[in-house]
Amino acid sequence: MISKNPLVLQIAAGTSSDELLKFLLAKQLAFTEEEYLESLVFVLPDLRFHERVLEMLGLISQPIKEKYIQKKDADARVADFILQEALDAGYFNILTLIIQNQNFPTAFLLRVASQAKAAVLEVLLENQIQLIAYPEIMEKMEANPECGPFIRGRIKELREFYFQSQVAEAIPETEVLEELTAVIAEEQKEDEQLDAEMIQQVAMTTLQRINHMSVSERVKLALTGNKTERLVLIKDPNKMVQTAVLESPKMADDEVLIHTRNLSLSSEIIGKIANNRDWTKNYTVVLGLIQNPKTPVNRAISFIKQLHIRDLKLLSRDRNISPVIRSLAENLQKQKERVK
Repeated sequence: MISKNPLVLQIAAGTSSDELLKFLLAKQLAFTEEEYLESLVFVLPDLRFHERVLEMLGLISQPIKEKYIQKKDADARVADFILQEALDAGYFNILTLIIQNQNFPTAFLLRVASQAKAAVLEVLLENQIQLIAYPEIMEKMEANPECGPFIRGRIKELREFYFQSQVAEAIPETEVLEELTAVIAEEQKEDEQLDAEMIQQVAMTTLQRINHMSVSERVKLALTGNKTERLVLIKDPNKMVQTAVLESPKMADDEVLIHTRNLSLSSEIIGKIANNRDWTKNYTVVLGLIQNPKTPVNRAISFIKQLHIRDLKLLSRDRNISPVIRSLAENLQKQKERVK
């Protein structure tokens, strides 16, 4: 849930008193519109209040609902209500935002594919990673009466490109084994210590299993797999697989940090990380991006003002980064020292 308001939590848990529900339905609680949205959806199954709750939910503005379904921690029940309302009313903006939120279950996309109008299906077509990982979405689109010749043609192209090729290019052992072995060693739990040989065997087994997969299977694994699997897949020769790794809802900041320090990744992948607002809220990730010579210079410049004097000083001496960044770091360091 988004709200941490104890009254909203009571309502969500079904433990609220009738008096609290009475104040809710009279809109006499000191709730934000978002808290009313969450609370009302949780009360919706109660047949005593169903019609009144539906009426109140209909009065909550579209911008509030649009803002809600963009959040990665949006409650699935609330998002489900917003999705069905949007499908029934044909709200293009909301359906587009739901398609773009990678944290929602695949079942949401299947419903969009089955019920949405042609314009929304065209937006769904752009989410190629989900379509490749879950080809049943394309089947639902084809069964939708709104699916016209253009959409059918694009689906055919996707199938021919990603599903008819029998062999995906292998990920070279030299690309991943050393780094993967080090990460597995670092993340061992105290109760399951493995020796160096066993760790290398785990890493090798993961790589071999992935190398036997098709592109579509790798894309799906990138979205749903674990950290070890993603560390292999980020080195896949296919850019669609690499992008799927970055779109995995399971990606955490510590994993992103590993990628920012990886000089073998393409500038395209580093650029995608640099453009992610959630990840670049983390100071260490920002520092890693600035230190990576493959980060687009304009993005590195936009981050550099956030750095502490100590890190600016280190950057000003780093010969592996752009001279522009070095010079800017030195100037900012001097400015901050004068202010201090």
